[in-house]
Amino acid sequence: MRARSCRATTSRTRGRTARARAATTNGDAQNVAFDAAAIGRWAARAREAPWDARGAGWREFFAAKPIGAVVEVDNARETISAKEVESHGLNWPTCRAEAVERARVNTVRFRQNYAQIACAATLLGSECAAFAMALVSFYAYLALRSDRILGELSLATKDALKWNDAVVAGVSRSKLKSTTLGVAVVLFLLSDATANTYAIMRSVAWTAAIALLHAILRPIDLKGTLADIVKDFRAAKSKEDLRGAARSGLKSMKAWISEKAKPVEATPIFVVEKGEKKRSDGADATPARRSEDANGAIDVDAREAEDTKYLP
Repeated sequence: MRARSCRATTSRTRGRTARARAATTNGDAQNVAFDAAAIGRWAARAREAPWDARGAGWREFFAAKPIGAVVEVDNARETISAKEVESHGLNWPTCRAEAVERARVNTVRFRQNYAQIACAATLLGSECAAFAMALVSFYAYLALRSDRILGELSLATKDALKWNDAVVAGVSRSKLKSTTLGVAVVLFLLSDATANTYAIMRSVAWTAAIALLHAILRPIDLKGTLADIVKDFRAAKSKEDLRGAARSGLKSMKAWISEKAKPVEATPIFVVEKGEKKRSDGADATPARRSEDANGAIDVDAREAEDTKYLP
């Protein structure tokens, strides 16, 4: 009897252990699936914008904010001017969850800026002249393909660059694209493959490090949060996608609220005065020197007259 009870107890224990392991395995699988779904949504959002989309400006990229104000008072001209002093708004996250949420949001929002940094780093880090020239030719080919980039160049040159669908600067656009792409391919084949590989790997590593650091340090603002929420709901095609978008939006709003809840330091104001102050009657505020005789004595009547000169 004792042997049977021991065997029964052992079998029940094994059954419980197996069920616990199965539950743990199912839970891990669900977590992995959720993470995979979140990564899939992140990748889909990262591919939404066209490759030639314009990046964010430097003020938005560095989250510029006013840290003080300078008020300049010109007494001679009787004018007052004020100017804000701005600085970057980058700061360290307070916890790991905030860092992860910042990285998730900012890597999508500033992807164009990171791509521009990667292109510049690859060009500046090239060790072979032929490879650098190939990159320049390839960048020119990409610019010729994009109407948006050509428009930006035209505005930057004050309409000195004339272009349309068929012609760029008086030359056939299709021929220019073929020529620049062919030159890029030939120069790339003539360059050192080993040096090119090292240059590309080094540039990708540096860009990834800079992008991740910036994404973690850049606070989440309301503009980017609302834009991401709207994009998630527009891209949703099923109930699961809607639930995932709702969870993602809730996390983003919580991150933004926690960012706004941080204490804000008072903004100092500095006042700078120029010139001498004037009285209401137009005379200078500095009193005139009293006349003294050779012995240093002051005329009392003259002093009283001076003292009562500005009294009503």
